[in-house]
Amino acid sequence: MFELVKLLKQGAVMKFLLRWGVTLGIAGSVMFAGISGMGNLSAMALPQEQVVKALQEVPVFTLTNNKGEFVVLSTQKESKTLSQIGFFISKQDAQKFLDNRLKKENPQLANTLEIRPLSLADYYKLVLENKKKKDSNVAFTLVPNQQQVESARNLLTQSGQQGQQFNGIPLFVPKFKKDNSYLTIPQGNERFIPFYFDKEQALALLDAFKQAVPQEAANTEIQVVNLYGLIDTLNSSNDPTLSKIFLFPSRESIEFIRSLVQKAPANNQTPAAPKK
Repeated sequence: MFELVKLLKQGAVMKFLLRWGVTLGIAGSVMFAGISGMGNLSAMALPQEQVVKALQEVPVFTLTNNKGEFVVLSTQKESKTLSQIGFFISKQDAQKFLDNRLKKENPQLANTLEIRPLSLADYYKLVLENKKKKDSNVAFTLVPNQQQVESARNLLTQSGQQGQQFNGIPLFVPKFKKDNSYLTIPQGNERFIPFYFDKEQALALLDAFKQAVPQEAANTEIQVVNLYGLIDTLNSSNDPTLSKIFLFPSRESIEFIRSLVQKAPANNQTPAAPKK
């Protein structure tokens, strides 16, 4: 069964446009350079406010009614009621969940729902607030795109790891095999290390690099990182290299951001992206 509960006051989508406009600027930029560091991701991290900043560029999608109340799925396990609020990396996956499950279970209520974007930082803050409530029986669940999970498992298996044991939100990181350095992309006068939610985006960056610097082609690979592990890492070290990590939204999400920018009223339009 599912019900509605208001856990977070929904702000206007407009407040995301200026921030996500920066993402569009980075999306059109390619430059090849390496940043060394992060030799052991599990041993490094950042202050809390920087963790939120790192997550705020990525949209996630959930289901609400027009009052901003979230859908809560409840299941009975033994004598306990378990409640979940789902957030999706993929907007299409959120739509499928609405169409293929919720509309079948309760079509009248489901027809009042819509897909709402929040930032990954908002999801993260909800999780933190929920952990403070000792008596809370609500779990906030982030649902990965299953195709990308399979891609991550295959890459891990090919590298000799236990790929089928991977469970989480995969990130794909183009890097050099030697010196443990990472490919970067520019934004203004800075360079950032892209962590992609889509393997295809990571491959595209590597392919462009191999064409530009063919002698280094054999020295490149894609590293698979679990988003949850990365967040834990960002919370436990002061390594300055970690501030260069940029969580790059999927192509689907970038198109969604573009659609928001195009629909925005003139007085709320995002400024032009910085020149490359």
